[in-house]
Amino acid sequence: MAAVAVPGRKGETMSDHEAEALVQLGSKFFSHASAPLNLGTLATPDGTGRLIGQCGDAIRVDIGLKDEVIDRIRVLPEGCVFTRACASALSSLVQGRTLEEALLVEPEDVRDVLGELPEDHMHCARLAVNTLGEAVAEALLRRSSTSEESHV
Repeated sequence: MAAVAVPGRKGETMSDHEAEALVQLGSKFFSHASAPLNLGTLATPDGTGRLIGQCGDAIRVDIGLKDEVIDRIRVLPEGCVFTRACASALSSLVQGRTLEEALLVEPEDVRDVLGELPEDHMHCARLAVNTLGEAVAEALLRRSSTSEESHV
């Protein structure tokens, strides 16, 4: 199979496996893969997480809070088209949710937003969810230390 351009990534190509899977997946997956939502970083996040998955792909998640609600979220996926799509789907799934609700999100929820995700790429959904957990943990830690300081 000839090199296939990565949707939304000028000059990059994907593996034959990625290209074949992309053809078989539905429009929801293709939408998140070709035009990922909430890409980038926040200048002043309330919480940040960055993890590297078993495959070497990485995701950074920045969250901004209004009270206990995720008001702003940005994701910065580095890796395959599946990691990009999972990061995008996660961001759309948790924006507007409370921190507590965000912590209840499972990899299967990310898969459901995408419509479909090959079993051999569920680790991308786990990476996205775990990275969100790191960002939420940091936000909660910052809030508790700020709260303790105001009571001193």
